[in-house]
Amino acid sequence: MNKLPEAAKLNELMYQAVVERYWAGDEASVQDCGIVLVRCLENFEDTIRELIRGLEAELHTTIETVAEPGKRQAAFLLFGSGMGLTHYAALHVKGALARLGAEDCAMMLAGMGKQAERNPRYFETMTDMFEQLPESMEIVLFRERYQPSGTQSVLLVDGDEETRRYVRLRLSLKGYRVLDAEDGNEGLELFRREKPDVIVTDLNLTGMDGYHMLTRILNEDAEALARTVVFTDNRVEETMRKCYELGVADYVTKPFSPAELEQRIERLL
Repeated sequence: MNKLPEAAKLNELMYQAVVERYWAGDEASVQDCGIVLVRCLENFEDTIRELIRGLEAELHTTIETVAEPGKRQAAFLLFGSGMGLTHYAALHVKGALARLGAEDCAMMLAGMGKQAERNPRYFETMTDMFEQLPESMEIVLFRERYQPSGTQSVLLVDGDEETRRYVRLRLSLKGYRVLDAEDGNEGLELFRREKPDVIVTDLNLTGMDGYHMLTRILNEDAEALARTVVFTDNRVEETMRKCYELGVADYVTKPFSPAELEQRIERLL
């Protein structure tokens, strides 16, 4: 864990780390950075050290960590990792906390935000929300207040008609233009024709499955998967890893929280 003054607040430490990285000339990694915040009320320092070791071994990279021991909270900054890989890291932390038998914990997943290195208020807002979270290992997403423009489109690919109808209604009420397809072939055709802002897709589709469809999309538009949420009942870790390695931004399992899915979509826009 980085040696930092205990008197400093977590938001100040995060801002300091980001500014130092930015002024060192590593602007790209700052803009493509995710953060996992953890609060653990018991065995704080030992738990955080164990989490760092596990993350570095799992991700094969160095994690920059800042901590506010007085409040038993820490932040793992994954510079240049992207939000998809950072979400995978958050899931790893959640599993590690469960294995360690940690209780009275809270977790939050955050993106760096546009030009966050120039806006210390961004980190203050983030930690204010984090401190209000109840003790729970459920991952909460942080994003500054956002309203869809009404012109942004979401391609929804799911074989279940009731799921499509429900999600389409929720997203339409949020102001999105929703394009829906029931299988991979139709989804690929809609993607080519409409060029949606975000893709939300199941993997278990008739005809062309979701993974095959995403592979075809990747070959045609390498940036599209960075705006893709896999939305499925497949909880196999190897499948999740394959999707993240392919380049998808997020992975939501069913049964799902509609509010959580909406937050994941907002984060990609």
